[in-house]
Amino acid sequence: MKKLLLSVFVLVLGVSALAQVIPNIGIKGGLTTSSLTTNLSENFASENVLGYQFGAFARIHFGKLYVQPEFVYNHRSTKLEYEITPIIDGENQKVGMRSEIKMGTFDIPVLLGFKIIKTKLMNVRIFAGPEISFSTNQKLSYDYTTGDGENFEGQPGELSSDDFNKTTWYLQAGAGIDVLMFTFDVRYEKGLSDIYSGQVSNGIKMEDVNLKNNVWVFSLGIKFL
Repeated sequence: MKKLLLSVFVLVLGVSALAQVIPNIGIKGGLTTSSLTTNLSENFASENVLGYQFGAFARIHFGKLYVQPEFVYNHRSTKLEYEITPIIDGENQKVGMRSEIKMGTFDIPVLLGFKIIKTKLMNVRIFAGPEISFSTNQKLSYDYTTGDGENFEGQPGELSSDDFNKTTWYLQAGAGIDVLMFTFDVRYEKGLSDIYSGQVSNGIKMEDVNLKNNVWVFSLGIKFL
C-alpha cells in the first residue's frame, strides 16, 4: 500500500509539473448507499444501507480536462437476506437468514474529468476512472427466523470474515458542479472484483459465494487552492 501511495503522489507531482499550474487541493465528505450482487440463488436479496466517507482530493487542470486523485476513508454497510434449508429435528426446514455487513476501507480513485460548462463562478463536470480499495475491517451480524417465525440460532448460512478480500477494484463514473470554492459530486461505483470469495452452507451442502459491492456516493467538498 505504501508503494502505491508513493506512486500516486509521484504521478500527481509529475502531472502537475506538466500542466504548469497549481492544482486545487481540498477536503470532502458525504453519504453512501451500498448494494451487493452475487452468484447465489434467487432466494438472495440485498438491502441498501447508508454509510459515510471523508477524505482529500487534488484537481489538476488542462483547460476543460482535469485529473483528480483522491484519498478517502469509507464506512459501508449492507444487509443480506438469504433463504436456507437446514435439517432441524430430523426435518428440512426453511430458515430466513438476515445478516448485516459493515466494512471500513481506504480508497484511492484516480478520475479523468471534463468540464461541460466552465465559467469563473461555476463549473459543471462529468468524470470517470478506476478506484482501488483496501479493506481495514469487517463486522458481521446474523439473525435467523424459521418458517413459523421463531428465532433460530446456528451456523448454516454464515459468511466467514476470513474470506473477505483485502483489496478490491471499482470503476467510478459521475457528474458534479462547482460553485466558487464548493464542489458537489454524485457518482456510482461499480464493483469490478469480489469483496468476498468463499463458501457458505445452505443447510445441506456448501455453496461457492462471490459478492461484489456497488455504491452510490453523494459528496460535498471545499477547495482551499
